[in-house]
Amino acid sequence: MRIEEIKISDIVIPEERARATFTDEQHQELKASIEKNGFTVPILVRKRKDGKYELIDGEHRIQVVKELGWEKIPAVISEVDDARATLLNVLANTARGTQNPMDVAEALKRAHDAGISDEELAAAMGHTKSWVRLYLTLTELPDVYKEALRKGDLKVGHIKEAMRLNDPVEIDAALQSVLHHGWNVNVLRYYVDRRIEELRKAQEAGDREFLDTPPTPEYAKELVAYGDCMVCKRKVNRNDLSMPTICTDCRTLLEYIVEQLGNPREAMQTIYNALNLYFDVTRRQKETQVQQQQKQQQEVQLVATTNPGTQNPRKEESEFSKEELKFIKLLKLAKQEGII
Repeated sequence: MRIEEIKISDIVIPEERARATFTDEQHQELKASIEKNGFTVPILVRKRKDGKYELIDGEHRIQVVKELGWEKIPAVISEVDDARATLLNVLANTARGTQNPMDVAEALKRAHDAGISDEELAAAMGHTKSWVRLYLTLTELPDVYKEALRKGDLKVGHIKEAMRLNDPVEIDAALQSVLHHGWNVNVLRYYVDRRIEELRKAQEAGDREFLDTPPTPEYAKELVAYGDCMVCKRKVNRNDLSMPTICTDCRTLLEYIVEQLGNPREAMQTIYNALNLYFDVTRRQKETQVQQQQKQQQEVQLVATTNPGTQNPRKEESEFSKEELKFIKLLKLAKQEGII
């Protein structure tokens, strides 16, 4: 078995073969994906005696790349006999149409036991080798989880997330919690992330009692109900957590305040009180300034009333109108002549 780019014109598509049907929307999605990301999953063929290639699976992919103007296509060239070629073709097209992951997994397992490689199965199914291995793992699950997958109480995504725990006891506890609480995949992902961190810290501390005690569904429920605050490091109910965009300066300020004042709720009240005091002092200062300005104005008016010649003592000549300047000159002249 090998992977090569072969000419599309050298591929022979048998008349009698299983075919999956695709909607126009699915066709356009595949076409857009290939245009953007390239060809990620090769088609599956076998070599003929005349030098051409017989298609086992991938007719739809060939149709799409033809529309894109390709002349060659990546292909897994498999050395299989007629029986195995037929098995691969039927497997690929029937399994794609089922909504039950266990049916797909068991069909893959039968083909794998018959000697078909992960690469051949991946090419036939239009998926990656890691996808094939994940589905083969489903056949090794306890019956309770196989049945839950058939009923739809578990999804393949649940299994994939739980397996990140890398411990059979922890995986079992996680899946039990999913069934007990009805978690979706996103909630389980959050649980696994937090559980991995807990196990890491316990490992570093050498806490064997914690490591050897699997979490109960009740403990798991509490674990996903809380999160760690990035500033004060406390465990807080997830409903009270938010994740807005925050700059480094603001985060530094928040961490400094919490470090200096302690409990965030008490810190908030302290800051609130301090700001109220500050605003009150500032308001009083402004009121005092206004009162002083009013007093000064009153004194100026009193002086002006007592001595008319002192009116507008700070007013520059350039600020008077022409008529006012003429009047001032007349007053000065009259004063010089002793008239006033």
